[in-house]
Amino acid sequence: MTGASKHQSFLPSFYSFLVTTLVTSSLLPLFIAFFTVDEKNGTPEILVATFVTFVLNLSFALSILGFLIMHISLVFGNTTTIEAFQKKTNSKWHYDLGRRKNFEQVFGTDKRYWLIPAYSEEDLECMPVLQGFEYPTRPDWDELQQL
Repeated sequence: MTGASKHQSFLPSFYSFLVTTLVTSSLLPLFIAFFTVDEKNGTPEILVATFVTFVLNLSFALSILGFLIMHISLVFGNTTTIEAFQKKTNSKWHYDLGRRKNFEQVFGTDKRYWLIPAYSEEDLECMPVLQGFEYPTRPDWDELQQL
């Protein structure tokens, strides 16, 4: 999987987590009001709908958080989901260039583009991995294979 496609799979889960967390935190006062019996809190139907919405949103945010943590570990290991299972059988992964280089392969070197699904012109020109034809490997991979 190219850095571009990893970038495109990471950002939607990141932004989905942010949105669900924002909605959950904005529903928190209404969720707390569900447990207080007061006429000014609203009708019972509205309180029940708020309670259900809060619980569903919280569970969705937590499940997305799990996916986000998984994607972060995949980015830093420079693997796809399938490659991560292959990597478990082989302790050394030949595409793992170190956390910084792995991160740059996915997000590019220009910090302005890290949180949007785009790359700078410099990254597109100097990083052949973004074109999907060449993938750099560890320089010591041949030596590790002989061991």
